[in-house]
Amino acid sequence: MIEHPCLRHAPGRHTERCRTGECGFCDTNLSEVASGECRTCLLIVCERCDSGYDPDLGPICTPCANTAAHATGHRIAVPEPADGQEQFRLCVFKFWLTCGHLVTVTLTGWYPEVVACCDRLGGTIRCGEYVAYASHVDYVNVLSERYENRPAGSPREPYRLIGRQHRIDDPRPAQHPGDEGSAGRYPAHVGATFNLDHARANRNH
Repeated sequence: MIEHPCLRHAPGRHTERCRTGECGFCDTNLSEVASGECRTCLLIVCERCDSGYDPDLGPICTPCANTAAHATGHRIAVPEPADGQEQFRLCVFKFWLTCGHLVTVTLTGWYPEVVACCDRLGGTIRCGEYVAYASHVDYVNVLSERYENRPAGSPREPYRLIGRQHRIDDPRPAQHPGDEGSAGRYPAHVGATFNLDHARANRNH
């Protein structure tokens, strides 16, 4: 997944790279075309990737426009599952995580209590490899919800992280006179804090 430049800073605090570099959704040079902040995800979008400019609200990027079509409260009706079928709930969520990240996740079913995101909360060594601790979900926003009928016994796809941005509690210097910076709340990462392999070895003796 190519990371959108706007995912590297707090929402709404755009840099010159966001405004004049390449569009985060395509390779259009933003210094040559009109661009603006998507009214839903707050990412800079070029006019070619704008899926519906509103004079009062501004542009909306194509991914957000597609999501809005299936937003909660406007659920698409599906027929009852036929014999040999079962109904699958396909959702897109935005999670505020305890590691300090704001992530967009697709999954089949309802949301989990924890999500593997990064190593900012530390981790462990399992089978000789570092495994980061999962983050707990602080807050949930349902971006889309739809239903499909599939053959009974079809596998359910695991959750997939499709977007990640820092929350505003990350370190941030003041960008303008009078603007307050932030020392942040989370470290860049915490190393392995517990070794499962070592614990298993001790139990075997």
